[in-house]
Amino acid sequence: MKLKIIAFVTLILMFLVWLQPINLGKVEITIPKGANGRAIVEYLSDDHVVRDVSEFLFWLKITGKEKYLKSGTYELSKYKNPVYLIDILTRGGKSDIIVTIPEGLTIHETADILAIKGLINKEHFINLCTDQAFIRKLELNISTLEGYLFPDTYSFSTAQTDTAIIKTLIVNFNHHLKGLDLSNPDSVNKILILASLVEKEARYEDERPIIARVFINRLRTNRPLESCATVFYVLKSTRPNDYQNKDIHKTKLTEKDLKINSPYNTYLNLGLPPSPICSPGYGSLKAVIAPADVDYLYFVAKGDGHHYFSKTYREHLQAKEYYNEKK
Repeated sequence: MKLKIIAFVTLILMFLVWLQPINLGKVEITIPKGANGRAIVEYLSDDHVVRDVSEFLFWLKITGKEKYLKSGTYELSKYKNPVYLIDILTRGGKSDIIVTIPEGLTIHETADILAIKGLINKEHFINLCTDQAFIRKLELNISTLEGYLFPDTYSFSTAQTDTAIIKTLIVNFNHHLKGLDLSNPDSVNKILILASLVEKEARYEDERPIIARVFINRLRTNRPLESCATVFYVLKSTRPNDYQNKDIHKTKLTEKDLKINSPYNTYLNLGLPPSPICSPGYGSLKAVIAPADVDYLYFVAKGDGHHYFSKTYREHLQAKEYYNEKK
């Protein structure tokens, strides 16, 4: 009889702990706009807010509340029971500022958007993105967060620090990275660099895999990438004080521009630039991982956002002459 009583009390205690677990601290989490139930529980799991992903998804299905989960910033206790969490997530977070970070922006351009919304100190934000101690805390072996601030729509609070906002962007990047088939995780930075070039060169989704393959073909044949986007990056980001504002926003490069002495100038240097030149979207990342099966080595802009692709240098020169005359 005593054993039955002990077992009964134990079950009651286990249930109470599940219902209202011991407070193990709180963590601030931002759920991006449009995230589904699976994505949300992965965010919660990464920050140790949920104990079991399958359990959370089970209760989400039982309650029928998946479509009612709201984006926003939440301060959540670790290891709360799923029913409690689902209730909180359907009521909404404390955020009131929606921010969209478009694909193809640099750290400086992303900082401009966030600063205009009154969310960050621009100078501090930019400095954090190259702060080696801070980057190591994010468990990244890189020199700059250029390219890692994932483009998406976010819901932020003015109470969040610059550090918290950057972490949210990085967590979202890591989340999307899980959806890509990366056989070698160590190659992430190289893939990101190449994807950033594709992002800046391509305007249409169907051309991203083709442009990615052109760059890969040129790397394999030891040719310089000759991406105009990398030279524009030098003009706009790495040496802004050397140029007039009218030059920073120009759309056509000169012969002088192509001779700029910079490791980012892919007209003068073989291989990839030292770091990404922008934050690419999911489409460009996917294009680099699964490029088109073509043997093109060149492309030229037609002037309408599309490109003409060539296999030989002679054909490329003819295309350049033809489309430059039409512009």
